[in-house]
Amino acid sequence: MLARYLPYLLCEQCKQTNMKNKPSTFNLKTTALTLSLALCAYSASGIAANVDRPLVQPFASAFSKLDSNQDHRLNHDEAVQDQDLAQHFENADIDRNGTLSEQEFEQFKLAAQQARMEAFLDDTEVTEKIRDELVHDSHTKSLNISVETYKGEVILSGFVDTDQQAHRAVEIASSVQGVQTVKNSLVVKG
Repeated sequence: MLARYLPYLLCEQCKQTNMKNKPSTFNLKTTALTLSLALCAYSASGIAANVDRPLVQPFASAFSKLDSNQDHRLNHDEAVQDQDLAQHFENADIDRNGTLSEQEFEQFKLAAQQARMEAFLDDTEVTEKIRDELVHDSHTKSLNISVETYKGEVILSGFVDTDQQAHRAVEIASSVQGVQTVKNSLVVKG
């Protein structure tokens, strides 16, 4: 039911525009949370409707593909097919017996998924903080500067009127906690 109204919720976010018909800054974290809750509710409704159908383990298929000798354990040679698993095999091997059980594999994959999600949310927070600072700074508030963040690397792009505005935007982005590098792709008009 909630999934049915999800497009309308998203459209309301998109309708918020300023006078130049450019999307206004909205809280990406809230939108991500709304999407997550909607998807969880949608998934839960599907599960409740099919109670008598067994649940499929999310990582069982991936484990089976890697388990070439079908002994229900992964050794290091089998794990090399998964680059992430090969790099962190020793950490994933909780009982330190040189092989991974299905449970150890699943725990590793869940932890890796969680780490990717946290990194995404951290990047989203950094982007939000930078946009907020740019909007509230008297030198950059009227500018249309695009901010993108990936693993702490920030890319600023768009058009500014002066070199000072570009420099100020880089200063603001660099001062936000979580920023490791700033790539300035701002273009001075004129």
